[in-house]
Amino acid sequence: MSATALLKTNPNPTDEDIDNYMSGNICRCGTYLRIKEAIKAAAQK
Repeated sequence: MSATALLKTNPNPTDEDIDNYMSGNICRCGTYLRIKEAIKAAAQK
């Protein structure tokens, strides 16, 4: 949900934008890099 909100407000986020926007989310699986790459891929579509 946070990633969707980010892309609605900023359709071309930088790595720093993604890190700042997603900072309140905790992932138990530790796949932050994959999440960041998925957000970038979604931004390209």
